[in-house]
Amino acid sequence: MAGMKGGVSAAQELTVSLPSGTLTLQVERTLYPPAELLDYAVRRNPKRGFLFVSRVLGKHIPIAPATAARTWRDLAASLPPLTAPHFIGLAETATALGEGVYRAWRQQTGQAATFQHTTRYVTDRPVLLRFDEPHSHAPAHLLYDPGPAARAARELVLVDDEVSTGTTLENLALEWLARHPHVTRVVLVSLTDWCPRREALCAALGVPVDFVSLLRGRFAFTPAPDWCPPALPAVTGSGADKTALLPARAARFGDDVPLTFPELGLSPTDRVLVLGTGEFQFPAYALAAWLAPQVAECRWNATTRSPILPGRAIRHALSFTDNVGDQMPNYLYNVDPAEYTRIFVAYEGACVPDPALLRQLGPHAQAVRLL
Repeated sequence: MAGMKGGVSAAQELTVSLPSGTLTLQVERTLYPPAELLDYAVRRNPKRGFLFVSRVLGKHIPIAPATAARTWRDLAASLPPLTAPHFIGLAETATALGEGVYRAWRQQTGQAATFQHTTRYVTDRPVLLRFDEPHSHAPAHLLYDPGPAARAARELVLVDDEVSTGTTLENLALEWLARHPHVTRVVLVSLTDWCPRREALCAALGVPVDFVSLLRGRFAFTPAPDWCPPALPAVTGSGADKTALLPARAARFGDDVPLTFPELGLSPTDRVLVLGTGEFQFPAYALAAWLAPQVAECRWNATTRSPILPGRAIRHALSFTDNVGDQMPNYLYNVDPAEYTRIFVAYEGACVPDPALLRQLGPHAQAVRLL
């Protein structure tokens, strides 16, 4: 029920002290040393006082595009045999992770597959289903109808950055299976898998279930008795129709859209950062991967709606307004503009980044539309 190949480390126990409490981690097996995979922080969220901060995701810590590509290849290589899979990445954190694993699997196997990611944005496209992510700061997800090829898939591959209780992926899988009873297998893919209820989840889905991750274990969190959770800022959006802002074809709709990159006038000595914005992450990665051989250094990261308190894994934090018309705070973590000579903020459609973000990033930052 769990896929993990090569270089597996022995079991170990870790204790992490945070202002909000103590995390105790029981690592059962892992492909990478835990310190290469994880750091930790405190959520600004009364529902959960801690956050696993991935060092290989490219969402809260800038990484080299090659680091992301290696991660995706390792996860794809650990998937069970699949015949006609549909991959779904979870918004907003795992949209690039999901697409990266999908593309790596297709490259490794030469087989056909389909991909989409969930979204929190309403458009005029037909919605296939809705489900909730209970512990999240922004729980409601939409899944648009990806079309007949995806809906004919025999296997469902769900990709998230972590599995803690498994409830979110279970909710999505149940909704998909109710509409597609021909699905014969569900695969749950994550960077870290802490799920304590794998048998119950398998029983609930009623089909064979595989768990694939880079690290597998369990955790317990003991809240600090004197910790006072800060108020959660507005993070759920307005629910307004975003059709006029978002591109008509995109991964959230199940579309595979070819990318072209503009001429950016770089020097071989440039130190470059490419930023995705919110759910729009994989095209920013693709730009970073294209630029990396041309410059001295290139890293990739993304903005987020996730409110995290400074400290531990969060060394720098910028705050600004989202670029999808919801007028709510967004954040960029662990980016010191002085470390880069060029910064590109990638965006889609008419979702132009907040000028306040570009001002904070400095005169060497510019917005780049990729889709």
